[in-house]
Amino acid sequence: MPKISRYFIKSGMLYLLFGILVYAYSEFPGSRWEIHLMPVYWHMIALGWITQIIMGVSLWMYPKGKNPGAKNGSNLSWMAYVCLNSGLIFRILSEPFLYLNRDLSIIPFVSSIFLQFAGILCFVLEIWPRLEPPRKK
Repeated sequence: MPKISRYFIKSGMLYLLFGILVYAYSEFPGSRWEIHLMPVYWHMIALGWITQIIMGVSLWMYPKGKNPGAKNGSNLSWMAYVCLNSGLIFRILSEPFLYLNRDLSIIPFVSSIFLQFAGILCFVLEIWPRLEPPRKK
């Protein structure tokens, strides 16, 4: 298994763990929060856990084709990992405070959108050439 796949899968597991903790924390009986944690929970589960597990397994399992690339992952796949995770971290840190202090949290929030988009785009560019029809013999 390539190193990049292990990073995606392990990060996905951490987002699952922390996503469940955020949900439990926000739903704790008697708690009244001024911040909105449910969007953070959904981003941690959907993009942090599910998407990263899918990305890690697909980078591992899809055939590399004519260009086997580096054993630990290509530069494009590492860029996908860094952009997606830094975008998620910006999102997690800014989204709960978006309604309380919009001026302070709008820049990291918008940055998170661009970083997550860049991460997904890098992943698509990495996987797309691998999706070739089988060759006829």
